[in-house]
Amino acid sequence: MNTQSDIKLTDQLERQLIERELGTQSLGFAHDVKRAIATVQSVIERLQSQARKAKVVYANG
Repeated sequence: MNTQSDIKLTDQLERQLIERELGTQSLGFAHDVKRAIATVQSVIERLQSQARKAKVVYANG
């Protein structure tokens, strides 16, 4: 009984560790995506500003 209990506990701890690691990676990925979106938005804002200064109509989409 003790060995079976130890195996179950080990399996549970391994699953929790894997879930934590995957969760951390997905948060890292989400942060990277947010940073990339912010960079693209910054570039678009700068282009729009330059277009207004040059009196060029800039259409989104």
